[in-house]
Amino acid sequence: MSEETSGAESAPEGSRAGVDPVAVALALPHASRAQADAFLRKQEAFIDDQRHHLHEQFKQLHLNIIEKWLGVVLRVATVMVGFAVATGFGYLVWDAAHSKGLIIEPFSVPADLVQRGLSGEVIAGQMIDKLTAMTKSESSRAVQSYANNWGNNIKVEIPETGISIGELRNFLREWLGHDIHMSGEIYRTGDGIAVTSRASGEEGATFEGKESDLEALVQKAAEHVYEVTQPYRYANYLDRNYDPKGVAQRVAKATQIYRRLIAGDDPKEQAWAWNGLATIQFNFYADNRKSAWYYQKALATDPDFTLGYYALAARQLAVGDEENQFRNISEFARRAEQGTPELNPRYARSAVTQTKGVVLSAVGDFAAAIPILVAGGERTDNFSVLGRGNFTSIALSDMVRLHDLKAARAYIKTIGRPGPSAGGMAVSFWFAMETGDWSDMLAREALAKALFPVALAPLSRTSVISGDFSPATWTYVALARARSGDIAGAEKLVARAPDDTSMAARIRALIAEQKGDHVNADAWFAKSEAQTPSLPLTDLWWGQALLARGQADAAIEKFKLANQKGPHFADPLEGWGEALMAKNQSRSALEKFAEAEKYAPNWGRLHLKWGEALMFVGKRDEAKAQFARAAQLELTPSEKSELLRHK
Repeated sequence: MSEETSGAESAPEGSRAGVDPVAVALALPHASRAQADAFLRKQEAFIDDQRHHLHEQFKQLHLNIIEKWLGVVLRVATVMVGFAVATGFGYLVWDAAHSKGLIIEPFSVPADLVQRGLSGEVIAGQMIDKLTAMTKSESSRAVQSYANNWGNNIKVEIPETGISIGELRNFLREWLGHDIHMSGEIYRTGDGIAVTSRASGEEGATFEGKESDLEALVQKAAEHVYEVTQPYRYANYLDRNYDPKGVAQRVAKATQIYRRLIAGDDPKEQAWAWNGLATIQFNFYADNRKSAWYYQKALATDPDFTLGYYALAARQLAVGDEENQFRNISEFARRAEQGTPELNPRYARSAVTQTKGVVLSAVGDFAAAIPILVAGGERTDNFSVLGRGNFTSIALSDMVRLHDLKAARAYIKTIGRPGPSAGGMAVSFWFAMETGDWSDMLAREALAKALFPVALAPLSRTSVISGDFSPATWTYVALARARSGDIAGAEKLVARAPDDTSMAARIRALIAEQKGDHVNADAWFAKSEAQTPSLPLTDLWWGQALLARGQADAAIEKFKLANQKGPHFADPLEGWGEALMAKNQSRSALEKFAEAEKYAPNWGRLHLKWGEALMFVGKRDEAKAQFARAAQLELTPSEKSELLRHK
């Protein structure tokens, strides 16, 4: 419909009387002035009427639009309010369904105690303080993995009256949630006072004593609730409380709880309970073998118990089972790459970092391991001081085994001289192997003798430190005696180590080799090689012994095996090069020396032998450069004598 038509149809009824534009055009020239003026006035009136009518229509149209917009806004507001209400209610439902807190209701307390300020709310507050203190006992286990974990969500809840959001929330939590409710009362007995505590669904316990013992009774009541609701955490609290007072009772109670969990039907809890027993064995009794057996039980119960592989590896290392230690720690590293949600994040970070370094160290990739271990030792969030000590001692040993004594001595200035631990003994051993100076190793023998009997004392906290004195410790001292000329004393001392200790077998081989007893040396090397099929150290030492006997071909076979197991291990490559030189194949030896330098660039002996090989092939200038490099690095007295012959 056109605007013109619409305007005509909407004009006032009296103004529509046959106004024909064509007729007007023909009539006006013949009309009088008065008639024309009258006609024009009518037309003006007609236009005014139309304008007024049109204005009214626009006003009505605006009102209609406003009414419609208001209607839309009202509907949107209604929807938003409804959505907000639904969201709020949904959150209350979700929060209630995921609620796993501990709600402590005010205790029932005698009136005279209330008058003295010990109201039900005050007693409940004391319970919170004591439970919170117990939950701070740190474990390797992530808190969210506990069956009844309430974390830090402990609070006193005072009952409300009337209908409120709080009442609705409480109703939903009781209906859908998993909160643990704790209640109790204090009452007078014939000769003192009693405190009763109970958790929802569990039988209560009452503790009696004198009124002056009220705080201690509240502590017992709190421990009761902790035990019945979170038994594993309570056992951890007991066996990680190192106060010598009452240690035997605490350990016995923790053992009882772990045994009860093992008798249950939850494989996860069973595995963690075996872990608890294992921890007690090495922590308080220094019994690494029994501890390892418990960890094996944990893994048999739950093969996905990730911590078990790491912990078992630590105990296997302590008893000298290097191969299984390497396999289990490698398995832990593999699984850790997929995440460790069941572990305490701080513990996991320390364990995963240490594992990466140890796996690399085991196959001689020291250059890759050292930065990882040094960084781990510098972190302030390591799980314990002992954890940092492990990082630093392994890193220091690796620097020495990388034949970079300058870096090792600089690191000692940063971390301090290694103390009385297995790690410190290992550092001293590798320094002696590198320099030929066994005086420090011999001096540590007295320290080992003083500490080791203490480690065997039941329930001795010192076992955490001195219990790390593995059978390998005595083999280090034994070799020190042999290298100092006391072969008989060395043999007697190394005999203390069990035959299944791979390092002991290697040391026995070296002692036999020093005596000239090659048959027994080869027998012990073969035993150690069979015990460590994945590790290169035995093949390296066997190859070096064979080379010293003049059996270059046999030595090369051992160096090849060591290189296969540790392709980034410089020592087998250097030994291989020396064996090739013994066969008058110095050009081939140059390739091995160049490859070895990639992994141990600051090794004095390597550059010395490299220079000798270059001399044999007639490259005197290059040989001088290698000799000059060797002179700048650490050399043993015999190596320094060799270098002087080339000047």
